Amino acid sequence: MLRRDLLRLLGGVSALAAIPTEDLFALGESTHAGLRANTAGLGFFDAHQLQTVASAADRIIPTTETPGAREADCHRFAEKIIADHYDTTRQKRFITGLVDLDSRSSTLAQKLFVDLTPQQQDSVLAGVEKETLASTTPAASFWRDLKYLTIYGYYTSRIGIQDELEVNFYPGRFDGCAPLEAK
Repeated sequence: MLRRDLLRLLGGVSALAAIPTEDLFALGESTHAGLRANTAGLGFFDAHQLQTVASAADRIIPTTETPGAREADCHRFAEKIIADHYDTTRQKRFITGLVDLDSRSSTLAQKLFVDLTPQQQDSVLAGVEKETLASTTPAASFWRDLKYLTIYGYYTSRIGIQDELEVNFYPGRFDGCAPLEAK
């Protein structure tokens, strides 16, 4: 790893550590609330790009006995964060990463990423991850961003918090219309 890359990585980690956890959680919650209110979509990604993000996110956190990333709308969450909070250069890198997924998929099976079997998608993503570990290419930036946004989106959604982590924000029992006895 180059010294410059190490310093950039350490700077990013320290900047992230400086942001209070409550603020990160609040941003995630408010983003999900906005997505529930706007079911029409943002239009930042075209339909194919949005499906590609959904398919890749679904391989990062697949549906098991609990809902996965697709059910938690992580693809729409990622679109919202990228559209609203990424600069133009970073947005272009993410789009380039989506194009790269289709290119790798075409090389592997002459299909687009969304048309691959889950096992083939895992193979493509494993190749991207392997290259990411020792790289600063746009594909590496894309993969880190996709994983981060998927995990961040999932664990700030109701599905991630309540179904997966089983967090109960209202502990204890609530007996709403309990009869009162007159004395």
